[in-house]
Amino acid sequence: MYVDTNVIIPFMDEADPNHERAVKLLKGSSKVSSFLTLVELASVYSRAELNDPQALAIYSMKEAGVKVSEVGFREILKEAFRVADKIKLKTLDLLHVASCLLMGEKEFLTFDGDILKKRKELEELGIEVIGI
Repeated sequence: MYVDTNVIIPFMDEADPNHERAVKLLKGSSKVSSFLTLVELASVYSRAELNDPQALAIYSMKEAGVKVSEVGFREILKEAFRVADKIKLKTLDLLHVASCLLMGEKEFLTFDGDILKKRKELEELGIEVIGI
């Protein structure tokens, strides 16, 4: 199962309205994500002016039980280019979907409304979207 950044953030933040949902969804099966998720987490934490945002990003992934799977950025870009017209998502969302496809994951866990609206298109690519 590929995990989007927007699930890890509420998992870590008990005050977030989606915290309990994130905790439930992250239980169980093996979970992976990409370096893009680490970068997004570090960006969020740095903009919140938290100390050592990179270490906090790594810690968040570990606490959520999400492993970083290495996929080359060039391959991600090529895959995103290939599927862009099929799913019509914003660039970062498209890069996450491309990462999921390249990792061979069949489930995509997200709270992102734009991705959730593209369930049908993603199912046609072999990805089941799981979220709110």
